[in-house]
Amino acid sequence: MVKRGKRESRRPSFTTQLMVQGTFPRSVNLQPPTINALISFEGSQENCPTEGDLVPIVEHLCGHHPRLSGIPTSSVSSRFSNFHFEPCDINSIDPKDMIRTVELDCDSLNDVIATVDEEVNVCLRHEERNLPWWEFVILSNKGKAESIVIFRADHAIGDGFSLGKVCTSILTNSDGSPVKDFVPEGMKSNKDSVLRQSKLVLAWKLLCGIGKTIILPLLWRDHKTAYGKNTLGQLPDSGNRKAFIFDPIPLPFLKEIKNAAECSLNDVLVAALSQAMNDYCTRRDCPMLKKHGDKIRCKAMLLVGFPSGELHNGWCPVPLDLGVGMKGPRDRIAHAHRTTSDLKSGLYPYCTMVLQNTIMPILPSFLTRLIIHECFGKFHISFSNVPGPAAEVKLAGKKVSCCRVYVRHITSNFLALSYNNKVNIVLTADDEAISHVHLMPTLYMKGLVKIASEFGVAVPEDVQAAA
Repeated sequence: MVKRGKRESRRPSFTTQLMVQGTFPRSVNLQPPTINALISFEGSQENCPTEGDLVPIVEHLCGHHPRLSGIPTSSVSSRFSNFHFEPCDINSIDPKDMIRTVELDCDSLNDVIATVDEEVNVCLRHEERNLPWWEFVILSNKGKAESIVIFRADHAIGDGFSLGKVCTSILTNSDGSPVKDFVPEGMKSNKDSVLRQSKLVLAWKLLCGIGKTIILPLLWRDHKTAYGKNTLGQLPDSGNRKAFIFDPIPLPFLKEIKNAAECSLNDVLVAALSQAMNDYCTRRDCPMLKKHGDKIRCKAMLLVGFPSGELHNGWCPVPLDLGVGMKGPRDRIAHAHRTTSDLKSGLYPYCTMVLQNTIMPILPSFLTRLIIHECFGKFHISFSNVPGPAAEVKLAGKKVSCCRVYVRHITSNFLALSYNNKVNIVLTADDEAISHVHLMPTLYMKGLVKIASEFGVAVPEDVQAAA
């Protein structure tokens, strides 16, 4: 049996409280968001962990992480309130209750992902379940396609960086040694580099950051392009989401583009998304793109994370103009580099993070939810780029062939995760509202090929084939 977890001593952030009690108005009809790590295993079924293999992992997680051994408990519902993760009577629960197995016979990855779409839609908060808000789902496939273990966690437990930290405790390297934290040191120390600027510069950037945060709900809504015309600000949410899997992108290839263009890896990913959006709108004969050209408003909600050793929700949303109307790859890269550099060197994300955890709790809960929905409802897509293990790892002694992350969001969600020298991207979108959204993976690869060709970078055969 599993040891009882300790009560969390630190008061959860307002961001976490908000996610527990509901981020959006009830009229939105959006299911509580979950973060789903898709851990793949190639070959026969024997290469995939079983329930028996995962039982010790469940025991480990419940015994070492208070947020993974309890259920959020609060006595106040009219306003956002203080609460804690109340430990379950975990000693009376069989760890196998935290694991589900689905038997498959699929020869195509698309068929496996169709099952993933169904399983990630299962709510983890049902009272009759009476378990911590996370689980493992084993998609054991006896067909030719890969098997997948889904580590599902309610977003209220923690953000992507925090849950990635949890994963380091359950994964091992190929030789059995512990996996080191895969968050780059530069990402952890970015705050220090920002604060090393002169006091006058910091004061100005602080004012700018506060101003941008305050006017975020007042920003103009994106133009209703062919991609976003049926999703921007729509109520209620359709509830329909499907995952679209991109072919793995070799990390060395992206780094070559980065070096040739003298920008960051994130800039390359953003520029390729911008190119894909442009090509999509061009194919769909988008009147907004024709009318506004390089002035078109088409933004991504960049989900900025603040890595920490704790299991928490340390993130904030920041709008990022994609530059969809830019004419060529060089302009697209330059635009992405300029906008992301401004974010990295400024205090905008920090101001947003502080204000959302200090000012927002003062507001009436209904107003807070309306503001957040208004912010997210203005923009086309959410964007995240998350680091993963640099080399091959194992789960329960089984070799992991691929890692992806699937997040259901109120907007389309683009999430890139690096693993074992490749970048794996999942786009989650409403395919009924966004016509032909299944074209995006191919258009994205075509965008990368255009950018690489512009900067004289050789395109690998697998990328060329995917385009």
